Amino acid sequence: MRADEHLWEVMKGTSSSLIIQVVGSILGFAVSIAVARMFGAEGSGVYYLALSMATIAATVGRVGFDNTVVRFVASHASVQEWGAVRQVYGTAMKVVAAASLFISVGLCFGAEWIANALFDKPYMELPLRLVAMSVLPLSFAMIHAEGLRGLKCIPASQWIKTVLTSLGTLLFLYPLAQLWGANGVVAAYVAATIATAVAAWLIWQRAWKNRCGISFDPQNGFLKQGVLFRSSWPLFGVALTGLVVQQAGTVFLGVLGGVGDVGVFSVANRIANLLLFPLMAMISIIAPKFAAMYRQGDMDGLKQLSRSSSRILTILTVPVAFFVAICAEWIMALFGADFKYGVSALYILLFGVVVNVVTGPVGNILMMTGHEYIVRNVMVLTSLVVIILCIILIPVTGANGAAIALAVGSCLQNIYMTVQVRRHFGYWPISFSKLMV
Repeated sequence: MRADEHLWEVMKGTSSSLIIQVVGSILGFAVSIAVARMFGAEGSGVYYLALSMATIAATVGRVGFDNTVVRFVASHASVQEWGAVRQVYGTAMKVVAAASLFISVGLCFGAEWIANALFDKPYMELPLRLVAMSVLPLSFAMIHAEGLRGLKCIPASQWIKTVLTSLGTLLFLYPLAQLWGANGVVAAYVAATIATAVAAWLIWQRAWKNRCGISFDPQNGFLKQGVLFRSSWPLFGVALTGLVVQQAGTVFLGVLGGVGDVGVFSVANRIANLLLFPLMAMISIIAPKFAAMYRQGDMDGLKQLSRSSSRILTILTVPVAFFVAICAEWIMALFGADFKYGVSALYILLFGVVVNVVTGPVGNILMMTGHEYIVRNVMVLTSLVVIILCIILIPVTGANGAAIALAVGSCLQNIYMTVQVRRHFGYWPISFSKLMV
């Protein structure tokens, strides 16, 4: 009965979260098509390469506090320790503000070297300087979104993470692109991130007042800052190595290939990642629930919930993956003739995404239960494998090589973490676990 209640709560939250994810992805898809149609594969490559550098910089600037905020806000909010929740938020904002500002300035002043020495593409200097201004607002928006997840304000969190930036980019895209071409697309993205950060702060303030009121006891649940840093540092390693896995294909294509390859690969990767909608929607609900259940000692409930979620994700995703594979050529053609040769890369990426979904939220099980170091270690190994494969394959096969590296890395990390859940908790979290000993 208890397990059924948890599953029903997750499913209700997932359905609303999934709708928001679909809206955000439609907007992101519209941005991708607009950029591809306006500037072709090369213009898209400039845009995606700049975004990739912004994502890397913002992830470094958050120093692992995004997942730490989810875990500790959810854990302390579940027992009404609002003083500790406020302490987690305040510490995260101070640390992330300082780190992100430092990284942003570094990216801005290092843009010339990155464009010329690293990418050998001098025209990337201005896009990199522009996108450096998005690092701080990106980090702020993400910290607020993860804090809202911890408070179980899932729709608000999803609007911040998946909708607002894409919507803003789409609104600013045409006028700025008319003024500055492909650089205007990057400028539109920067303007959208700033607007999203402001909206995220306003949403957080409202949610905070609704949860605990304007006045609260700051001593209700005192938390030592050292506890936060002991959690954030392993999670920072997870974030960095996860970043390598996700962004290595784009970056190494920028270094070893052409900017057109970057555009084609990025589009194929975004299409494949559409299959992650159900997983991402469910994780937004289930991660704070894992943290709360672990804090309360409900290990049987955690087991049943993780298995049920994996089964549901498999049922939802695998048929869609076959449909996308069948229509792959037509889907890639939507972006223009330059993108048709990315069909093979899309097939490869689809395989990696399916393995990711079938194994379920194994990484979140480990991270929300104090096993961050396991996720960090497997991500370090995975990132090394992805880097080696990129260096070997991209000069020979271009976008397909980047796709192979990413798919292999995704499969490796999810299978390994599944084994670690079995080792530490005594059960297989995947959908067909009843067939396994």
